[in-house]
Amino acid sequence: MDQQSELSRVKARIRALAAKTVERGCSEAEALAAAAKVGELLDVYGLSMGEIELREEACEQRRVDLGSARRSALRWLYPALLRFCECRGWTDGRADFVIFGLGPDVQLCEYLLRVIERALATEETLFKVSDAYITSRATPQSRLRSFRYGFADRVGKRLDGLAEERAATAAARHRAAAQAVRPDRTALVLAKEKKVEEGVRALGVRLRTVYARATVRDRSAYGRGADAGGRVGLHRPINGGPAGSLGRK
Repeated sequence: MDQQSELSRVKARIRALAAKTVERGCSEAEALAAAAKVGELLDVYGLSMGEIELREEACEQRRVDLGSARRSALRWLYPALLRFCECRGWTDGRADFVIFGLGPDVQLCEYLLRVIERALATEETLFKVSDAYITSRATPQSRLRSFRYGFADRVGKRLDGLAEERAATAAARHRAAAQAVRPDRTALVLAKEKKVEEGVRALGVRLRTVYARATVRDRSAYGRGADAGGRVGLHRPINGGPAGSLGRK
């Protein structure tokens, strides 16, 4: 099997695994195992892309509808998620998250966004039966909002930290490659960024940064949310290593 056929086979397997959800009849254990494998394959595929393969890989746009009450917290961490996945993106309306980038990166971004949303829902349920929630003098809405912002802030900082670590590793590889006179991942990253930027311009979309301030009325709930954000297991291998957690900080 030649390299291009192998890449096509991997992408087909990713799509098949991504379709294994509880809603489609799989058990929760099967769905979680499939999701973990998706993260592994996406990372391996991204790191194996060569310069020619990058030119052939098309950019795609995906709309993710997360119309839950937790969407404001997810919007808070969304820029960090886009940076980590090397994608561009924006929000549309009250519920839609739009992701744009190379196919594997877009799939990874959606996968992590859904993992984070499910983790927040689970942690929020636990928080609502805790003493910290029950004894708080803040309104129920303020308690939950503060918890969600704490969660989003912690997850966003984790993603940014991991992206910085990856950039430092790429810089070290670049220095080593310069000495060895061989191609490295830094060149691939720069070529990828250029291709995605060109794709965004071709869409005719004008992106603008919107700044917002989170009002935290319950510091205890915020701290509980930050602790919960540190417990999120974002399953994706790093630098082509074995599958595992991105770490909890």
